[in-house]
Amino acid sequence: MQRTVDPRHYKDLAESKAALARHGIVIIRSIEMDLEPAIMSAARDSMASSPNALGGMDDEQLDEFMEGLRKAAMKSAKDLRGLYIRLLAQLGTEYIGDLVKELDGIGKLFTWERVLRSTEPVNKRLSKAGFRPIRLPRAQAVSESFAVELNERWPVAFDRFKGLACEAANELGGERPVAKPKTKPRKKSPPKKRTKTTAKRKGGPAKKR
Repeated sequence: MQRTVDPRHYKDLAESKAALARHGIVIIRSIEMDLEPAIMSAARDSMASSPNALGGMDDEQLDEFMEGLRKAAMKSAKDLRGLYIRLLAQLGTEYIGDLVKELDGIGKLFTWERVLRSTEPVNKRLSKAGFRPIRLPRAQAVSESFAVELNERWPVAFDRFKGLACEAANELGGERPVAKPKTKPRKKSPPKKRTKTTAKRKGGPAKKR
């Protein structure tokens, strides 16, 4: 017989998973829209602070170099977005025991430290050309909404979901999937007894047998 979690616990678990996914989606959208421009803005600041290295490039070399930086920044943002999409997809599994084992890893990847690693390809190009590496100072450098989601809302939602998922895994035991609790069917009321009637051929009131 398949074991199920308490109906109230199941409802809380489902709601916390949905909330976590919503915050993850907002983070992904911010990465898609705002991360590459933030990296490029920091790269331009780095180049402006090194006039000697910048003066050694003619216009054609500068355009080519900037295009290379832009492509590197776009690829970094795209790769991070893809990683986060795959991580969110893992939340969809019903095998709660397997998911609990992955939660610590997921939590470590949804961090500002992991986002900062997206600047590494751009930094390699900058350093090679004689410019200083960039380092985005904080999540607000991407956008205010991104900082709120990543640093405030995501951690709270993640901790809540993790706690409920661990409870569900302990309640179920083993590697069983989380099954939606079955609601008890309503008892059907007995049908009302009907009295048979016959009507007179030529009309008039019906006669009970």
